[in-house]
Amino acid sequence: MAAGRSLAAAVVMLVVVSVGPVFGDVDWAEVPLVSHADYQAVNADGTSAYGGGFPIRLRGIVLNNTEDWLDPTAAYDPGVHLWAMGGQAEFYIQALSFEAEPMGSDFLGTSDFGGTACWMGQNLGNHIMNQDPSCNYTDAAWTAELGRLNLLGGDGAADPIRAGDLVEIRARGGLHYQGKMNVNEQHSNNPAKDFEIVRLARGFGLPAPTPLTLADLKTAADAFLFDPSRQTGGERHQSTRVELRGVWLTDAAAWTTDTDITVTDGTRTFTVHLGLNPSFDGTVLFDPGEPFNVVGILDQAASHGVYSVDGYQLLAMNAADFAAASPRRPGDADGDGDVDLDDFVLLKQNFARLDATADHGDFDGDGDVDLDDFVILKQNFGTASADAN
Repeated sequence: MAAGRSLAAAVVMLVVVSVGPVFGDVDWAEVPLVSHADYQAVNADGTSAYGGGFPIRLRGIVLNNTEDWLDPTAAYDPGVHLWAMGGQAEFYIQALSFEAEPMGSDFLGTSDFGGTACWMGQNLGNHIMNQDPSCNYTDAAWTAELGRLNLLGGDGAADPIRAGDLVEIRARGGLHYQGKMNVNEQHSNNPAKDFEIVRLARGFGLPAPTPLTLADLKTAADAFLFDPSRQTGGERHQSTRVELRGVWLTDAAAWTTDTDITVTDGTRTFTVHLGLNPSFDGTVLFDPGEPFNVVGILDQAASHGVYSVDGYQLLAMNAADFAAASPRRPGDADGDGDVDLDDFVLLKQNFARLDATADHGDFDGDGDVDLDDFVILKQNFGTASADAN
C-alpha cells in the first residue's frame, strides 16, 4: 500500500493484481532474487505485468528514513473507521547497478532499474478490503512488528534501518497499487504473510540522483508521459532518487511538513510533497519565480482511474535537498541545462508567439519569439551549464 495520507482519496484505486499465497516457513536460500524492473513491469493500461509469483527476494538501497515520510506512532483503533490506519511505515529501495553490487556472483547486472515501496500499517481492519477490527495491531503488537522489521519506533530497534543502507527484502506477497507493485503484508496481520528485511550493509550510501527536468516527465501540453516499456518518463524513474532541475513555485508556499507545493518550468506543472522532517518548519526556501533544484523520490500516486498511467509526484524528505538553480543559459528553452535540438524544436513550435517567455523561446526578453531568438540559440548551440553535467 502506498502512503496513508492519500488512502482516503484512493478507495477506487486499490486493485489486487498479484497476491502471494500464504507461506509458513520459507527456505530463503532457495527463493529467487527478482529484479525491480521485472517486479514493476506494467502493461499498456497500467496494470501490473509481473507474473513471477511469490515468495521473492528484492535487493536495493533504502532511500528514506521511514519517519520522514509516514508517522509510525502507535494509534490502535478497536473499531472500524475507514482509512484511519494508525501507525504507518514506508520506505523505498532502489535497484543496484552492476558496479554497486557487492554480493559476488549473485547480482542482477545492468538490466535492473527502478525501485519498490515497502509499506506497513497498524489498523489494517480499517482498510476497505477488511473492515474488521480483528485485523488491527494493538499498540503493543504494532511496536513489536516494527521491531521485528528493525524499523524506527519498534521494540528493540536500537540500530534501525536507515536511508543509505543496503537491504534484502524477503516478501511472501505484494499488492498492485496506483500503477506500481508494492511489498506489504497484503493488509493482513497473519504472521504467515509477513515480509522481512535483512540489512546487507549499513551506510552503503545513497545512489546519485538522476537529473531530470519536467520535460522528462510531462509533455508540452502538461500531460504525464507514460511509456509501458519503462524506458522513458515517470515509469523509468519510479521509486528512485532523482533531482528535478530548473523549476520554481507557481504560488507562495508555507514550507511546512506534510504539504504539497506545485512547481513549474513555465510550461508544465508538477507536485512536490514535503515530508515530515522537522527541517520543513515554515522557513521560506524559495519564493515564486525563483528557480531551484530539488532531490527526492519519484513516486506514482495517481488520484483517478483504476489502473494508473499518470499521477507521479516527487517526495522531498528534507529541506536540505533544495538548492538554488543556476541561471538559465540563453537558448535553453526546456530548462535542462544545455542548448540542443530539443530547444530548437520548442522554439520552432512557438515561432511568432506573442507574450512568450524563455520557456517558449523568447531568449531576448522582448515578449515574442522571432528570428532574433533563433540567432541566440545558434550562438549558444552545443553549450551546457554546470547543472547539466
